[in-house]
Amino acid sequence: MADTHIFFVADGERLEIQSWLLAATLAHAHQDRRDVHLYAYASADWLPQIGPVTQAIYRVAGVSLRPLPAPPKWAKPYPHGNKIVAATDWRGPGWSIFLDTYMVCLRDLTTLSALPDDHVAAAPEGRATWGPDERWERAYGHYDLPLPTTRVRLLRGDRPENLPYFNAGLVAMPESPGAGGKRFAAHWLETAVDFDHNCKIANKRPWLDQITLPLAMARFGYKAHVLDESWNYALSYRGSDIALTPDAHILHYHRFRFLAAAPQWPAIRARFFEALPKAHHAAARAVFEQAALLD
Repeated sequence: MADTHIFFVADGERLEIQSWLLAATLAHAHQDRRDVHLYAYASADWLPQIGPVTQAIYRVAGVSLRPLPAPPKWAKPYPHGNKIVAATDWRGPGWSIFLDTYMVCLRDLTTLSALPDDHVAAAPEGRATWGPDERWERAYGHYDLPLPTTRVRLLRGDRPENLPYFNAGLVAMPESPGAGGKRFAAHWLETAVDFDHNCKIANKRPWLDQITLPLAMARFGYKAHVLDESWNYALSYRGSDIALTPDAHILHYHRFRFLAAAPQWPAIRARFFEALPKAHHAAARAVFEQAALLD
């Protein structure tokens, strides 16, 4: 099994606080796995401000804190692009898995590292937030590519079939070089920057990362490994159904109130405080109380 490099962006106070739970749950799901490596990225401006609770949980969880690489020149500011920028950092051979910071991990993710090196793995988006097909035809046409013949089934609502469109909250990518000797992350960033500047098409933001993910795959010969919902299970706006949340690989909660309503939350919270050194419990509890995460 290849090494697995799991990384996230904790740039700013909100993402940093969310990363406490992600770091703790990643460490718990991969305990005693020496082939799993965890990384958090923050900008040079935020790194000196990383707080003591964060430093403590990263230390216990084995998270390496790294500076974000220099961003490209986007057409206009695009914070969502930090995930693609972080992906370009070299962590070592094997596979890298990006995770949104407002996630918790319930199960081992390393089976993704056994995929062929010409695959990229992601789960379909919940809804067709960018489209319609005519717009995708222009997007692929920008690279002289035909529309894909394959379809994915979206994961929310009536779950219609759709052109390949993925939630960029979890993306697993090979670190081995592909076309032109470049890694997939470099191809994704190159595609995103070019599309941002040069494709005259509406409503790129905030979906530029998700638009250019399948475009980068198509441009450089990667196959999409379509993950099922358990790999990126969205908790938002499920109403009373949230009580039926399965023990998925990843819970993607977006807002703390959705996580607090999930049946897994009490165990997640308990394991977090078991891992966190007691000297930091009061500070963490104060934050959780403000976020309505404590009973």
